[in-house]
Amino acid sequence: MNYDLVICGVGGQGVLSIAWVIDHAVHEAGLHFKQSEVHGMAQRGGAVSAFVRISDKPVASDLIANGAASLVLSVEPMEALRYAQLLRPDGWIVSDVTPLENVDVYPQHEALYKVLFSVPHLVALDATRLATKAGAAKAQNMVALGAAASQLPLPVDLLEKQIHELFVSKGERIVKANINAFRMGTAASQFAATLSAAGVPAAVLARVLPRLAFEPQAVAQGSVDAWCKRLLAADAAQLALQLFLADTVLALDAVPAC
Repeated sequence: MNYDLVICGVGGQGVLSIAWVIDHAVHEAGLHFKQSEVHGMAQRGGAVSAFVRISDKPVASDLIANGAASLVLSVEPMEALRYAQLLRPDGWIVSDVTPLENVDVYPQHEALYKVLFSVPHLVALDATRLATKAGAAKAQNMVALGAAASQLPLPVDLLEKQIHELFVSKGERIVKANINAFRMGTAASQFAATLSAAGVPAAVLARVLPRLAFEPQAVAQGSVDAWCKRLLAADAAQLALQLFLADTVLALDAVPAC
C-alpha cells in the first residue's frame, strides 16, 4: 500500500497540525511514513505545505511526483489548486472554500471557484464557518481533516485519538470543539459521497455543500433522501448557483422547494 498526500494552506491555518495528527495516527497504525514541509510566515500569510507519504513498507523519499498524489487536503481554495498537478487522475481535493487573500494578485473569486468546482473529485465546504459553529474558529483545519478522513488509509478513531492528544493541554473545551469540527467535516463528506453515488453532479455538490449547516453526527436519512431528490431535479444546477452566491447557511432539513 502506498498513499501520497499533500496538505496545504496559509500560515496560521493549522496545516502542520493536520500533519501532526495524521503522522501520529500512521505511527500508531503500524505504517511507515515520510514527511517534508514548507513553512510560511503566519504574520505575512505565507504558503505552508506538507507532503506526507504513507506505506506499509519503508518509504525511501519524501517527494511526491506529478500525478502521484491520492489527495490534496487544503484549508484555502487557491492553495488547493496550486498542487492540483500532483494529483492522480482519480485523486481527490478536499478544501475549504473561504479565500485568504495573502497575495496582491489573488484571483477574482468567481474565476477561482469556476476552476475549483470543475474538479471531478472534490469535497468543498465552508470549513471556517463550521469551525465557528463547533466552538473554535481556528478549528477549520480539523473540519477539513474530517472531510478527508474517508479518503485516508487510517481508522477514524485513531485520528480522533490524536486530535485529543494534540489539544488536551488546552483544556476540555478546545478538545471538544476540535473533535466536533472533525465530525462535522466527516458528516459533510459522507453526505456528499451518498449524493454523488446517487448521481448528483459534482459541480452541483461543490456549490451546495458549503452552504449546509452540518452537525457533528451523520445526516438523518430523511434529509439525505430529500436533498438527493432535490439535487437530481432539472433545475439543480441553477439552484446550486443561487445557494452558493447567496452565501447563507441552510439547515439540513430546510430543503428548497422545486
